[in-house]
Amino acid sequence: MRNVVKEFDAEPFSLTKILDSVQFLSLKTSPREKLIVILGATATGKSSLALRLAEILGTEIISADSMAVYKNFDIGTAKPTAEELRRVKHYLIDILEPEERFSVAEFVQLASELITEINSRGKIPIVAGGTGLYVQALVEGYELSVGKSLISHYKQTGELIYAAQVYGLTADRAELYDRINRRTEKMFADGLVDEVKNLLASGISPTAQAMSGIGYKETVEYLQGGATLDETISKVAQATRNFAKRQLTWYRRMNYIKWLKI
Repeated sequence: MRNVVKEFDAEPFSLTKILDSVQFLSLKTSPREKLIVILGATATGKSSLALRLAEILGTEIISADSMAVYKNFDIGTAKPTAEELRRVKHYLIDILEPEERFSVAEFVQLASELITEINSRGKIPIVAGGTGLYVQALVEGYELSVGKSLISHYKQTGELIYAAQVYGLTADRAELYDRINRRTEKMFADGLVDEVKNLLASGISPTAQAMSGIGYKETVEYLQGGATLDETISKVAQATRNFAKRQLTWYRRMNYIKWLKI
């Protein structure tokens, strides 16, 4: 049986509808802190939408990407550009050295503190990223110890711990795969091989946690003579498509996501 992406029931993407929902959220009285979440498979435009919304709403973005935390890992992680980071304040980007490790428990702790701080300034923060475990643990209120879930507020009460609008971006399978293929080619055109060369030359081990990310491990193999460049690009695209399938499988357990088709 073929392993394919099963499409979600989704409304056509509408920025106006998103803004209307956010305005309703901002006017709503709630004892819970307020939050906007934008998630979806890789290459669906989460970061671009988050940036656009943040500029319109005058708010800030918390990254929910397990690779964006690492300094100097830029092209392969599709990190916001320097110009985009100047336009909107982003958090949890470039906070760790490549040899350091990062866990869901650490993400939840840092993100929770930021959400409280941004809410205290009268803004609704935007959490954006594709690491489903991070987002689920955050919004469902998992208490975590050594990376293992102990208690889920959502499972106990049926309520997220935030007054949140959670949006998921999706696309037809053919469109999603085409986006992934084009994004992969762009990463290599933008200099992913040179980025990995420079990281290795700076003394970063090929076995560092950050080097295990899609695009990096395959490029290390290429630099070590284990594959041609064309083979490497193909491997990265395939690995990214497989990752997108895993992302979408994970999101199916999050039945509070409002899906929007791009």
